[in-house]
Amino acid sequence: MRCALYVISYAAAACALCLSACEPAHLASQQRPQASSIAFNISEEPHSLNPILAQNDDERQIAHLMFDLLLDVDANGRQIPGLAVAVPDGKNGGVSRDGRTITYHLRRGLFWQDGAPLTSRDVRFTWHAIMAKENDVQSVHGYDIITAIDTPDDDTAIIHLAHAWAPAVATFFTYGTNPMPIVPAHLLEGKGSLRESDFNSHPVGSGPYTLRAWDRGNRLTFKANRRYFRGAPKTETIVAQEVTDLNTDLTMLRGGQLDWSLLSPAQRLSLAAARGLHFVYAPFSGFGAIAFNCRQAPFVDVRMRRALAQAIDRRRLSDSITRGQYPVTDSDQPAFSWALDPAVRLPPYDPAAADRSLDALGWPRARDGMRRKQGRALNVVFVTFPEGDTAVRTAEYVQQMLRERGIAVSVKKVTVTQFYLPRSEHGLLMSGGFDMAYIAWRTGEDPDDSDVVTCRGPANYAGYCSPSVDALERRAVTTDDRGARRALYFRIQRALATDVPYDYLYAPRYSFAARDGLRGFDPSPLSPTWNAYAWSMMR
Repeated sequence: MRCALYVISYAAAACALCLSACEPAHLASQQRPQASSIAFNISEEPHSLNPILAQNDDERQIAHLMFDLLLDVDANGRQIPGLAVAVPDGKNGGVSRDGRTITYHLRRGLFWQDGAPLTSRDVRFTWHAIMAKENDVQSVHGYDIITAIDTPDDDTAIIHLAHAWAPAVATFFTYGTNPMPIVPAHLLEGKGSLRESDFNSHPVGSGPYTLRAWDRGNRLTFKANRRYFRGAPKTETIVAQEVTDLNTDLTMLRGGQLDWSLLSPAQRLSLAAARGLHFVYAPFSGFGAIAFNCRQAPFVDVRMRRALAQAIDRRRLSDSITRGQYPVTDSDQPAFSWALDPAVRLPPYDPAAADRSLDALGWPRARDGMRRKQGRALNVVFVTFPEGDTAVRTAEYVQQMLRERGIAVSVKKVTVTQFYLPRSEHGLLMSGGFDMAYIAWRTGEDPDDSDVVTCRGPANYAGYCSPSVDALERRAVTTDDRGARRALYFRIQRALATDVPYDYLYAPRYSFAARDGLRGFDPSPLSPTWNAYAWSMMR
């Protein structure tokens, strides 16, 4: 399941970059953007352009060019109206007192790109499409407690819930863990499985850009939608270049074939003195962490997890690998979240304490300095994905740190696609085929983290199971009082810091290289393309 950070979609170089000033021959076919166009890169060809079937961040960023959400999130992480005229809450009557009814009022005069009106019927259809088993969307989390969507008129959608659910407004048709834009009923209703639809390669949305051409394996070209409800986009053409080579994006930035690109920390450092480019930063709604496999020995024992956490110098990882661009975190809540407990602390780096704990657990050092129990060496398999520079380097640094404590670590690299697949598709993480794993995870706008920490969470990569944490998570999503929810999430974070199913490492602050003439590029914590309608280029 490809549901984690930008770093997964925009995988960075796995080693120090040594780029030639000359343009490689394989870039000859890449056209330079025209004065009225803006180009950026994606790391692989989309499998579908239907936004509710999106599997990775590349596809979600493309979707934001063509489709809209009921509610959006701005560059400061604040929820703002999208297709809806207001964010529903108790004060404006959008959320009922019992929390079981949510009312959205759509903007008037909305249209699909083929000229058909966009109405509340499309909202209801999108929910049905998400829930239809034959469409096999990535997640129905939250949508499965909707009992009905009433449409008393074209501009009103009333959502009824089986029970109150606090993350609802921050999840439905906006930025949940899997964003779900509105799709057109008049083109898709009654046409069978979306998996087989021609719509997936010939989409019709409501967004600022329409698909002009898809040159498979090369680029997607989009033209401005002059009838867009926020006004005509400032740039006529957007080009998404498919750049699968991990080093090529930097060469294309230097050569002018790209106007912006997400960078790994190593890439940012290599471009520090590049002329004509500047850096744009955005906080990220997610984290990077080490998952300990709590399903099996030796990490079924919390004492072992704590010992290894004490053996890993997280500050050194941040400074050496990211030059501080990815600050150290002790929580799965983003740095800007209202639910973050600033006092929570994971076990601190303390190699002497780690040594004492490992000795007490019956793993003393042998003459060769390595730890053994009854003649069996303490060997650990650390899995990571080769597409990410930070992921690979983190595994290599941790391998060295643990070896200093007498633990042999084998680093295993598994393609990111296989890494995140669900258990039913034999994904490595969910199948438990590891001891330690570097994971990157994107949260939704709401602090609900039950997917990754509850016993049956669909992304509980660590295999962690705590009935008390599950109970806290249930309480946290059934009250709409923010103060009460904050207190519950504080308790959850402290429990996780004690049990250490995840050794949280990074609270990423992402950097984008942008051409100096690019205006309006203002990435949000959840998407760099959220305001593509405002982009312009001065050449």
